[in-house]
Amino acid sequence: IDHQIGRVLYELRRHDPQTYANTLIIFTSDHGDMMGDHHHWRKTYAYEGSARIPFLIKYPNSWDFERDVVYDQPVELRDIMPTLLDAAGVDIPDSVDGRSLLDLARGQSEDWRDCVQGEHTTCYDKEHGMQYVTDGHEKYIWFHHTGEEQFFNLDEDPLECQELSKHPDYQERVALWRSRLAHINEQRGDPRG
Repeated sequence: IDHQIGRVLYELRRHDPQTYANTLIIFTSDHGDMMGDHHHWRKTYAYEGSARIPFLIKYPNSWDFERDVVYDQPVELRDIMPTLLDAAGVDIPDSVDGRSLLDLARGQSEDWRDCVQGEHTTCYDKEHGMQYVTDGHEKYIWFHHTGEEQFFNLDEDPLECQELSKHPDYQERVALWRSRLAHINEQRGDPRG
């Protein structure tokens, strides 16, 4: 991937350096691959190896945004379309779930989402069907076919090696995240909520 993206960027610069300078570039992925993490391979899991994705934006040089900034707000793929519409000066329809990431660049983060939710139902086997919520610092996973829960403190344990859902010191945090997921499910009418 690095080589192929490098080829695209090289050609943009080589043919017309101004085109590269004035191009909005978004680099992301729809998922990662487990590569043996948690004894799993491929995608579909709530663990960081599969669920956490790169999300990089290069603004056109003419845009007056701060560069080399890492935002702490949780973003997701549904933010791409409204970002591109915003960049093109097109109104974002009210029906769109995502939000323009240019709002973050403009400093308009006061009402940004506090977490993202993901899910995957039966794929490799029924017991791995799950839903999760995370803010990038903590993650709650609910396996809806088995009722099992998992909780991770990602700041202290980015590889998710210490499952904390039953740890007495984390019961309030687990309850908070469980209620966040239940609220999301209730809002969308999910019967599993």
